[in-house]
Amino acid sequence: MADDPIARAVALLNDALRRDPKAVTDLVTLRVPCNQALADLPTLQTALVDGGPRLGVLGLLNALLGDRPGGVIGARGTTGAGGRFRIVEFVDLRDGRVDLRA
Repeated sequence: MADDPIARAVALLNDALRRDPKAVTDLVTLRVPCNQALADLPTLQTALVDGGPRLGVLGLLNALLGDRPGGVIGARGTTGAGGRFRIVEFVDLRDGRVDLRA
Protein backbone atom coordinates (compact mmCIF):
# COMPACT_ATOMS: atom_id res chain seq x y z
CA MET A 1 0.00 0.00 0.00
CA ALA A 2 2.91 2.41 0.66
CA ASP A 3 3.60 2.69 -3.07
CA ASP A 4 -0.06 2.84 -4.10
CA PRO A 5 -1.40 6.41 -3.92
CA ILE A 6 -4.98 5.30 -4.56
CA ALA A 7 -4.96 2.74 -1.73
CA ARG A 8 -3.38 5.38 0.55
CA ALA A 9 -6.05 7.92 -0.39
CA VAL A 10 -8.87 5.42 0.25
CA ALA A 11 -7.35 4.49 3.63
CA LEU A 12 -7.00 8.16 4.63
CA LEU A 13 -10.54 8.99 3.53
CA ASN A 14 -11.90 6.05 5.54
CA ASP A 15 -9.86 7.06 8.59
CA ALA A 16 -11.18 10.63 8.33
CA LEU A 17 -14.72 9.28 7.86
CA ARG A 18 -14.44 7.19 11.05
CA ARG A 19 -13.19 10.22 13.00
CA ASP A 20 -15.89 12.66 11.83
CA PRO A 21 -18.49 11.15 9.49
CA LYS A 22 -20.63 14.28 9.30
CA ALA A 23 -17.79 16.63 8.32
CA VAL A 24 -16.38 14.23 5.71
CA THR A 25 -19.81 13.49 4.24
CA ASP A 26 -20.69 17.19 4.12
CA LEU A 27 -17.43 18.00 2.35
CA VAL A 28 -17.56 15.13 -0.13
CA THR A 29 -21.20 15.73 -1.07
CA LEU A 30 -20.65 19.47 -1.59
CA ARG A 31 -20.74 20.52 -5.26
CA VAL A 32 -19.60 23.95 -6.45
CA PRO A 33 -20.30 25.54 -9.83
CA CYS A 34 -17.45 25.31 -12.33
CA ASN A 35 -16.98 26.41 -15.91
CA GLN A 36 -17.26 24.13 -18.93
CA ALA A 37 -13.53 24.28 -19.65
CA LEU A 38 -12.84 22.65 -16.27
CA ALA A 39 -15.70 20.16 -16.67
CA ASP A 40 -14.25 19.10 -20.04
CA LEU A 41 -11.06 17.66 -18.49
CA PRO A 42 -11.20 13.95 -19.43
CA THR A 43 -10.68 12.43 -15.98
CA LEU A 44 -12.47 15.12 -13.95
CA GLN A 45 -15.89 14.06 -12.73
CA THR A 46 -18.58 16.72 -12.59
CA ALA A 47 -22.36 16.64 -12.26
CA LEU A 48 -24.87 18.68 -14.22
CA VAL A 49 -27.02 20.56 -11.70
CA ASP A 50 -29.54 23.26 -12.63
CA GLY A 51 -28.14 23.42 -16.16
CA GLY A 52 -24.48 23.86 -15.23
CA PRO A 53 -21.53 21.69 -14.27
CA ARG A 54 -20.65 21.26 -10.60
CA LEU A 55 -17.46 19.91 -9.11
CA GLY A 56 -16.97 17.97 -5.88
CA VAL A 57 -13.91 16.90 -3.91
CA LEU A 58 -14.15 13.27 -5.03
CA GLY A 59 -14.34 14.33 -8.68
CA LEU A 60 -11.17 16.37 -8.22
CA LEU A 61 -9.36 13.55 -6.38
CA ASN A 62 -10.31 11.12 -9.14
CA ALA A 63 -8.87 13.49 -11.74
CA LEU A 64 -5.65 13.78 -9.76
CA LEU A 65 -5.20 10.06 -9.03
CA GLY A 66 -7.08 8.36 -11.83
CA ASP A 67 -6.47 7.58 -15.43
CA ARG A 68 -10.03 6.99 -16.60
CA PRO A 69 -13.28 8.96 -16.74
CA GLY A 70 -15.10 6.56 -14.38
CA GLY A 71 -12.75 7.33 -11.51
CA VAL A 72 -10.71 5.16 -9.16
CA ILE A 73 -12.23 6.15 -5.79
CA GLY A 74 -15.92 5.88 -4.97
CA ALA A 75 -18.18 6.40 -1.98
CA ARG A 76 -20.54 3.68 -0.79
CA GLY A 77 -23.42 4.75 1.37
CA THR A 78 -27.11 5.02 2.05
CA THR A 79 -29.77 7.62 1.44
CA GLY A 80 -31.62 8.62 4.57
CA ALA A 81 -34.48 10.89 5.50
CA GLY A 82 -34.95 13.80 3.17
CA GLY A 83 -32.79 12.18 0.49
CA ARG A 84 -29.57 12.98 2.36
CA PHE A 85 -26.67 10.70 1.38
CA ARG A 86 -24.63 9.18 4.22
CA ILE A 87 -21.21 7.81 3.30
CA VAL A 88 -20.47 4.41 4.84
CA GLU A 89 -17.05 3.89 3.28
CA PHE A 90 -14.77 4.94 0.46
CA VAL A 91 -13.82 2.21 -2.00
CA ASP A 92 -11.15 1.49 -4.60
CA LEU A 93 -12.94 1.21 -7.95
CA ARG A 94 -10.10 -0.50 -9.79
CA ASP A 95 -10.32 -4.15 -10.77
CA GLY A 96 -13.88 -4.02 -12.07
CA ARG A 97 -15.46 -2.56 -8.96
CA VAL A 98 -18.56 -0.43 -9.33
CA ASP A 99 -19.25 2.94 -7.71
CA LEU A 100 -22.34 2.15 -5.66
CA ARG A 101 -23.32 5.81 -5.32
CA ALA A 102 -23.83 6.45 -9.02
